[in-house]
Amino acid sequence: MISINKALLVVSIALLPVSYLKLLGNFSISDLFFLLSFLCYICYILHRGISIRKIIINNDFIFPLFIFSIGFFLSMNNSFDPIDSLLAFLQVIFIFIVIYYSMCFQNHSDEFLTNILYLLTFVTVSITTISLLFFFTGIDYSYGFLLLEKGWGAERFSYGDMEPNITARIMGQCIPVALLLYIKKRALVYKITSILSILLLLAIIILTASRTGLVIVLLGIFSYILFYYRYKSSYNIFTLVIYFSILICFIVFAYQSSPLFFENALDRYSTIFDSSYSSSSKERIFVLEESFNLINKYPFVGYGFGNSHNITGVSVHNSIVISWLENGILGFIGYSMIYIIILYYVAIGYYNRFFNSSTLMILSVISVMMIIGDMFMANSYKRSLWVPVIMFVIYFKQLYQNSKYTLSADI
Repeated sequence: MISINKALLVVSIALLPVSYLKLLGNFSISDLFFLLSFLCYICYILHRGISIRKIIINNDFIFPLFIFSIGFFLSMNNSFDPIDSLLAFLQVIFIFIVIYYSMCFQNHSDEFLTNILYLLTFVTVSITTISLLFFFTGIDYSYGFLLLEKGWGAERFSYGDMEPNITARIMGQCIPVALLLYIKKRALVYKITSILSILLLLAIIILTASRTGLVIVLLGIFSYILFYYRYKSSYNIFTLVIYFSILICFIVFAYQSSPLFFENALDRYSTIFDSSYSSSSKERIFVLEESFNLINKYPFVGYGFGNSHNITGVSVHNSIVISWLENGILGFIGYSMIYIIILYYVAIGYYNRFFNSSTLMILSVISVMMIIGDMFMANSYKRSLWVPVIMFVIYFKQLYQNSKYTLSADI
């Protein structure tokens, strides 16, 4: 049963970057394998006679979900489309119940978690490579499978019928994993692979012209430097110089190859500091202000999950604000608690030097990037972004429990 669960998890995670391949509604092929893994977990606990109460308490997200669910049901009557609201709610349940339990079936080894992170990154880098070939040659070498797309109001790239911001976030979260490969492997071929992967991922992030993507990558790099120093208590200055030299050379080469695109991308990135030059930024600020006005009118009961765009015209790009607008004060409290729990675990991991685990350190970086990205996005139901965070929570708890056991044994 355990080996079956592992095999299902491997397939689920390998298919995460292509989660746009749907079976029904928003239920993807990847979701199907997560569901099968979850059913294995249910069969396992029933066979072993494990206490259901203990299983429920073990999930740190149960209480926040309970609070969030009350807000959802209180606000459901105000929804323009109750069925659509219910489906959106089920996506949240799927992430924090089905995926969570499918991944906490057993204690995972550091090697297993590292390998599935490598697998996720390998698939993502493969998509990145095909996307870049499409940019340079105009030929879709996926033969339509990746749904490569150029447009979105400018020279912006995406795939899988996803908006460029999501594509940038999926690519961005793989950069820390490429750095993990550099840390763990001493062979030169792995280090070269790591550097090339990072350059490819940065290239496609630039091609998306996603301001959110750029922000999370920059803050992710800052988090990595901060966390790595806490983990190692030292830096290899020579390695840092080599990395930045290669990055600068790559940027110069890319700019000389396609100066027009970079000018367009830089124009978009410049609006991060001055929103008055961007119509989309001004629209988002207007929608944010309108959302607060609507919240002030009805702070306790929301306007219906997944339906705020019917009121404001465009969904507010902040997962915390939208949870309040759509699900009332309880929805806001419940969803905020989820982020607080994750950040609390990151802080404890940082304090304990990530329990001497480079994998946990990298997962902490990805978790911080995920939360930062969610502050600039409308909806946060993307399994490809949440799975590494859930992996972090489960592995953190495992290492934390092991550290307490070791400490008590020493005493």
